[in-house]
Formats: sequence, C-alpha cells, structure tokens
Amino acid sequence: MNTERDGTPREDAREGGRPLRVVMSSYGSEGDSAPLIALAARMQAHGDRVTLLLEADGAGRARDRGLAAYPLAGDLRAARATSKGHGDPTLGMARHHLGDWARQTRQAAEDSDVVVGSGLGAQACHIAARAARRPFVGVTMFPIVPTREFSSPLALLPVPRVLNRPTHSLIQHLLWTAFGHRLRPLCREWGVGMPRLRFDDHPTLCAASPTLLPTPRDWPPVARVVGELREPRDPTRSPVDGLDPELLAFLEEGPAPVSVGFGSMTVRDPGRVRAAVLGLARTHRVLFSPGWSGIDLPPGPNLRVIGHTPHDALFPRMSVVVHHGGAGTLHAAARAGTPQVVIPLGGDQSWWAGRAQTAGIAPPPLRMRTLTAESLTRAVLAALALEPRAREISLRMAREDGCDEVDLAVHGAARTGGARPHPRDH
Repeated sequence: MNTERDGTPREDAREGGRPLRVVMSSYGSEGDSAPLIALAARMQAHGDRVTLLLEADGAGRARDRGLAAYPLAGDLRAARATSKGHGDPTLGMARHHLGDWARQTRQAAEDSDVVVGSGLGAQACHIAARAARRPFVGVTMFPIVPTREFSSPLALLPVPRVLNRPTHSLIQHLLWTAFGHRLRPLCREWGVGMPRLRFDDHPTLCAASPTLLPTPRDWPPVARVVGELREPRDPTRSPVDGLDPELLAFLEEGPAPVSVGFGSMTVRDPGRVRAAVLGLARTHRVLFSPGWSGIDLPPGPNLRVIGHTPHDALFPRMSVVVHHGGAGTLHAAARAGTPQVVIPLGGDQSWWAGRAQTAGIAPPPLRMRTLTAESLTRAVLAALALEPRAREISLRMAREDGCDEVDLAVHGAARTGGARPHPRDH
C-alpha cells in the first residue's frame, strides 16, 4: 500500500489490477514528448502495454528506447526551420492537422483501455477517446485549469490578481473555439458530441514540480500538480554516462562552465545570440548547444559547441544554465541544483521564467530583443549568487515522482471509467 506525502495510506490503483493497454498522444517539441516517453517507460516496466503517438522526432527517440511509437501528421522541425524564429508555427500545425491527430488516436484507442492526451492535440485525443468509448486522462506541461492564484501561463501581460481566473477562462475559450471549429465535423461523422470546456469530469494532471508550483487550492478534486514525468536515475550508471569524451575532457580542464542552449526553439536574431555568447566566453567557460536554432559558433579556448546531451548528465556539472524557459529544461536545471538565466522565446516560457525568479533560482529574465554580451554576463553573475537556494530547491524536488502519480491515475481511470478524485479530497 502506498502513502500520501503526509504518511496517510493511499490505495494503489495497480494493486490487484490487470496490465493496461494505454495510448498516449501528444504533438509538440521535445518538451512535450520527453515526459510521455518517460511515463511510457515507467508503465511498461510495471507490465502495461503503451503505444505512443508523437511528433516525428519524439517518436524516433521513443523507438530508440524500445517503445512502440508512431509519428503524428506534420513536420514540426521543418516548419520551425522555415519560420526562422518569426512566430511559432505549432498553432498552425494544430489547426491544419487536428483532424488527422484525432483519427490516428482513435484508431489506436480502439485497441486500448485508456487514452492519455497532452499538448496541443489534447482536445483531439479527448474526442477520439469519446468516440472509442475509452476513459480519458489529460496531462499538461503547464497549468491550464482556471484558478485565482495566478494568471494563465499564456497571458501576454501581467494582470491584477482579480483577473487571474478570467485569463485562464478566456484563453481556454479561445483555443477551444478555434480548435473545436476544426473538430466539429469529425464529431458529427463519429456521432459524438463536442466535449464541454470543463476540468471536473476527467483527471487533469499538471506534470510540473509541486515545489515550484503547488496545486492551487481552488482546483477541482480531479485536477492536481503531480511532479515531473522523468525517468529515475539508474544507480548502476556513472554520473558522466552520456557525455562525449571530448566534452568530459573540457569539463575536467577547469571551473564549471555556463551552459547556453535553446532546445527545439528557433531564434529570430541569431547574430545577436552569437555576439552575446562570444562575449560571455571572454570571461566564462561556455558550452553552447545550438539545438534547432541553426546558430553556428566557432570553438575557442573558453567555448565548446556540443550536440544533444542528456540534461541529467550535463546540468549538475554546470555553474549556470542559460535557456529559453521551456518547462522541461527549467525543471532539469532546478532538479540539478544549478541556478538559471532564462531568455523566453514564446508560449508559456515567460510565465515559467517568472516562477523560477519567484523560487529564487533565477534572476529576472532577459529579453531576446535587447540581449547583449554585457546583459548576459551580468545575469550569469547574478545567477551564480543564487546557488545555495538552487541546491535547496533541488533537494525538495528529489522527493517528487510525477510518473508514479500519473500511473496511478491512469489505472484509477481504467477501473472507474472516468474521473477519480484524489484521496487528499476525501
């Protein structure tokens, strides 16, 4: 029998239950796919059979892990490369491919017990689950359930506290209306009604750290913040596994460097970033990961350019992590106990930058359009002073296990056929 964090008993939905057939569907960048890959690996280790439907890059990474994974329609990498940082094409991809994602998800759902939906395709997943008559569990990477405690992560400007809840409702209504227009013909074809915009009739689980984002007190019982979806560290592996030998040699040559990278985001002004990073390298050792940015930097005595490197192996060896504010990267740096500098590029990244600043693990975020070598260097120096607080936050996050929480919720939904309140509300 499991226990709540206060030590009280909690029923384990897996105890005495049968293995499940689970479909997990999400469209987005690595920050959207990596958490579901970790969750799928955990559930399969418990005997469940999981099918992943992801953006093409994510599906490839999942297959490399030995998981059953298939690409959803659309080429996000090509779309972002074409946009060259002038707006995020992800919303356009959703408007164009929502029907395709719903059809792909329904086909997989017919041979499943539960559908888990996440990302921009969550609404399509919900409809597919209804059509296949399967329970639906929503997993989000940022909070979408309305609350009075903070504004929507997608709100463009700060608002007075009294407007916090309306920002959530407005943005959800706009997205629901825009995407619903694309999905309504499919609902008529399948003979199902459009799901209502509500969060109290199915589990909605926010895969963020409760240390950085406690569950709002005014959320319904079936909605909660559960912790990151990540794979636990393998105790048999060395902390440097996954690091290139040349990179490891650079790390051992001197003080901990600053990591700079923007993941799967494209950058509108690569020249500005190039100049800022080269300027930072005049006074600090720097590792630069270009990701999808397309920025090419020449290596130097204080600068190394690296390819994709596991955050869990890299970030604990850094002095500061400079990044775009994606929830996955921000959580990885916080978990490593390494202070951060955030340069938001869009979406919910400014909101996450604010959470990092509030937690005391990052200075005020920088703006890309005014980024200079001087402003980046000042921010790195300010972040270095936050190391004690970053270590404290890391210790608290080490006790969290989002995969276990979602695993239990999925088994609970399969058993009850829908919403299942969390025991803390009984």
